[in-house]
Amino acid sequence: MVRSHDIASGNGCSMKFSNLKFYTFTADFKTPVRTVKTEMIERKVLVVSLDVDGSTFFAESNAFETDWYHYETIESVHESVQRLFDKIQSAAWEDYATLGAVLAPYRSMPHAMALFDYIGWQSLNRRGPVTVPLGFTLHPGQEVVPQNRVKLKWSDDIVARVKEVREQYPAIRIAVDANGSLTAQDIPLLEDCMEYGVDYFEEPFSDFKLYSENRHLPLAIDESASSIDNIIKYYGAGVKTVIAKYARLGGGYPLLAIKEAIPDLRIIAGGMYEYGLSKYFTAALAGECGTIPDVTPRGTYFEEDYASYDEKIVDGKLTMTFPEVDISRLQELN
Repeated sequence: MVRSHDIASGNGCSMKFSNLKFYTFTADFKTPVRTVKTEMIERKVLVVSLDVDGSTFFAESNAFETDWYHYETIESVHESVQRLFDKIQSAAWEDYATLGAVLAPYRSMPHAMALFDYIGWQSLNRRGPVTVPLGFTLHPGQEVVPQNRVKLKWSDDIVARVKEVREQYPAIRIAVDANGSLTAQDIPLLEDCMEYGVDYFEEPFSDFKLYSENRHLPLAIDESASSIDNIIKYYGAGVKTVIAKYARLGGGYPLLAIKEAIPDLRIIAGGMYEYGLSKYFTAALAGECGTIPDVTPRGTYFEEDYASYDEKIVDGKLTMTFPEVDISRLQELN
């Protein structure tokens, strides 16, 4: 497990980024993804490599080809990374905190910022195996024995489904994800669900005022956790749980900084249809936060990956080694 002293470590020497290269990787989804916002049959990602202190490191962007999820796209991140590299390649840093300070002025391009953050983190840490508890998302008709936490997607029969899960698994944590689809008329249903011990309701509303008006409910944000400023805004409205994607926040350092600044804020690390290299960082950050992350076992979404790693699941916990990139599987961009 990666510990907090590793997160903030440094080697006492000044380091700089050099030798920026761009790549892409594309693999088919095992099952096409269909949501209210998009449909995808494949996942294309931008991968960058940078040299730090004579060693080469890689990082994967969580951006998509279009802006359905975030205003940064693969194309815009490609451009932003080049601009950011041109601005900071002469800047020296010696630990994670000073790197965070170097990157802080570029919060308007968080996905690009996160790539430098992750590569800097790799250069400072041992990158040993990480172990995290697995959570499970239940879909209708799915046959799985969940452990630790189960997430239910909102449906018309949500109260009955929550009751059923609670009766089957008395000790399990239950989360309900509504993707911002609920209104004030649905609040009685949320209150009915609470009779069966829901841990949190993820992104229930699109209307901000409904969060501050319903502080008696355990509300969490995901899509609305789009920036540090937004997280602070919702925390002020009573939200105490955040599903945080490191790429949306500019990397691991901003995520850990807000955890330190607001100790009673529960941060749940999550990815976004990521391959192993990005999943490792999500899992490592989850270990720092001490929560059940939104990570999936290898092979959940894809048959292929551009990096190799060992993974095992024992007693509801996932352990993975640091992924080693096979550069021959990447397509280099000119």
